[in-house]
Amino acid sequence: MKRSIPFVTCALIALLTILAGGRAEAKDATAAGPGDRVVCVSKQINEFIYAIGAEDHLVAHDLTSVYPPQIKKLTSVGYHRALSAEGIISMHPSVFLTDGNVGPRAVLEQLRKVGIPVKVMAPGKTMEGAQQLMLRLGKYFHREQAAGKVVAQWRAKMAKIRQQSKSWAGKPEPRVLLIHFGQIINNYLAVGRGSPADQIIEWAGGVNAITKKAGMVRLTPEMIAKSRPDVIIANNVAFERFGNAEKFEQLPGVGLTPAARSGRIYMIPEQAIIYFGPRTPDTVLKLAKLLHPDALSGK
Repeated sequence: MKRSIPFVTCALIALLTILAGGRAEAKDATAAGPGDRVVCVSKQINEFIYAIGAEDHLVAHDLTSVYPPQIKKLTSVGYHRALSAEGIISMHPSVFLTDGNVGPRAVLEQLRKVGIPVKVMAPGKTMEGAQQLMLRLGKYFHREQAAGKVVAQWRAKMAKIRQQSKSWAGKPEPRVLLIHFGQIINNYLAVGRGSPADQIIEWAGGVNAITKKAGMVRLTPEMIAKSRPDVIIANNVAFERFGNAEKFEQLPGVGLTPAARSGRIYMIPEQAIIYFGPRTPDTVLKLAKLLHPDALSGK
């Protein structure tokens, strides 16, 4: 009898630990690190994991995490806003890693109830915040030196971009409409003010044609026409639904814009412009060349 008490107690503690796993942040569950079966459903975090050379920990990603290209060799657990707990559980993850932009919310509770640790790392909404996220991931994956090197190179490239921006400083600022395609309800969205993309447009010497301060704004043909963009940037998902810039003009409202009349409709990959990352300096320069070709000819 005396021997059975510790066994029952341990079993009860283990059961309570599993059931209560989602009620507090997975501080203890992830204290030892991510393990080698990480399911990550964040475009930004997945890119950063590859940047610091920690990709061997990954076993699955979400449908929209497509950079770098080799991530597509991993199993996809679906669209990050319409996940299935069963699909994630089938991967036997050591941790479910997210920036919090996931759905439905019940999925997280289901994962916690079966004992899968959920680790939430807030996205870097500013340049400094994104670099801090990179360093935090470096510590979490025990790749501190690699993360520090990536951030140092990133900062150096941004300093160079600030010097290059003198080439287009003072030039007229084209109105830029950045069009995104929302896959969950199949609609077109514009990126509003205050977002990383909005800041990238500003650094490149343009001004956001959308004045609403919001992450994403649902587009209507009237809104597209009234925004009067000189340049339209479509992310890869939106652009590829039409195939080329000429066909993109078929999107209602686009054909009425100055951008369509002057043929200034371009594609930039979503992951390069929708959040801050090590590729941001290159994106700023690429966009600046589209907005100010005369100022940057030959550079």
